[in-house]
Amino acid sequence: MREATLLRAIALLQERGFSVESFLHSNACFDLVAKRHGLVLVVKVFSNIDALREEHAAELRKIATLFNATVLIIGEKSKAFSLKKGVLYERYGLTALNLASFKGLLSERFPAVRYFKGRNIVKLDKEKLRKKRKQLGLTLQQLATKVDSSVESIHRYEKGAAASLSVAEKLEGALSANLIKRIDLFVAQKPSEKEIKELYSEEIDDKALGKVHDLGVKIALFEHAPFKAYSKPDENLLIGKGEKKIEIRKRAIELGKTKGVLKGKPVIIASETKYKRVEQVPVVAEEELSSLGKFKDLVLLIKEREQLD
Repeated sequence: MREATLLRAIALLQERGFSVESFLHSNACFDLVAKRHGLVLVVKVFSNIDALREEHAAELRKIATLFNATVLIIGEKSKAFSLKKGVLYERYGLTALNLASFKGLLSERFPAVRYFKGRNIVKLDKEKLRKKRKQLGLTLQQLATKVDSSVESIHRYEKGAAASLSVAEKLEGALSANLIKRIDLFVAQKPSEKEIKELYSEEIDDKALGKVHDLGVKIALFEHAPFKAYSKPDENLLIGKGEKKIEIRKRAIELGKTKGVLKGKPVIIASETKYKRVEQVPVVAEEELSSLGKFKDLVLLIKEREQLD
């Protein structure tokens, strides 16, 4: 079922003009990356969304921030219930939805409902709510009475608090207005400088990646992605690691897929190797890093190996 859902998700993305790369068999924290006109989607597919692991979710949140990407979890059920069309769910701070909702999302039929602690919750257009109430000459108490709510609750809604779907529908009926706001999942939330800074590691246990860091570049580490590290700011590198040729080749294929969607120049760091490039991806031996003085020297070496025949 999971693989069928994944194949359907790929088809839907391609139908709508996305370039898509699949990582189904790589044991990565995501199964798909897709891009269209600057919009980047990172997707993980499950039959049961509760199969998402917390450590994978943490890396997906990191990817969302570093690559300005929208991360989505697609599934058809949780441990307790089936997912409903048009309703968004949350797991470890990530948005989950079923395939039918995903299809609508790709056509920009944005959902409005979030499932939270057993209730369907929506956001209201607070300005429109207050304006319509005043236009109709209703006090907070009068409107509260009409929708079987309290003055305190109506006051909170006019300040921007979320409401249950049932109350929101009553408010729309009482005021003859469309008040429920759609959720545009394609609008990325800009992270704070502190949030970005926390993604980069100052203490790096990995010897090879530590050498890259010592060249004067910030490094974000990954355990469950097709790359082991991501560097910034001057030249963004997607850094993989490999030992023997078969492993290096596998990493190179994965990095080659990734670079088409996620912004970054792929490179593989190997402990010892006679290879300079595999599957069009430059390979740098760990001992070579010791001979470099600055990060720009590594970038020049990578560029040279990109041009090898």
